[in-house]
Amino acid sequence: MPARDQFHDIVIRCLVKVGWTILREHYAVVVADNNDVIRRLFIDIAAQSPTAQIVLIEVKSLESSPTRQFMTLVGQYLVHRTALDSLGNATPLYVAISDKDYERIIWQPLAQNVIRDMLAAPIPFVVFNPAEEEIVEWIPPL
Repeated sequence: MPARDQFHDIVIRCLVKVGWTILREHYAVVVADNNDVIRRLFIDIAAQSPTAQIVLIEVKSLESSPTRQFMTLVGQYLVHRTALDSLGNATPLYVAISDKDYERIIWQPLAQNVIRDMLAAPIPFVVFNPAEEEIVEWIPPL
């Protein structure tokens, strides 16, 4: 089982606070390359909105080494999205990130260029305020 990000529980509280139901933590995506090789990927949270929309959420913090962690975020998102797509699973996949990290890293030119120019589709983000334990914004909106 993968380690939890420092904001994992905060993101859950943010979601529950506005009426979301947590369906599962450590949502497993199982991809079989062949009969001998099975890959298990884990996405932090599967949640359902009050309007029955289901989303998957990977929680990330970019505090200790922001550029390196951004590179990991992009790679992990692409692997997870590709695995889901290969299984025919179109469930939206969002990356939860603090408002501070979003402004400090994601909204900066390097990250915006990567997200805009290098990816087939932008990474969806759910931006939250950890101190207030509130969702600030869904990008794109749900």
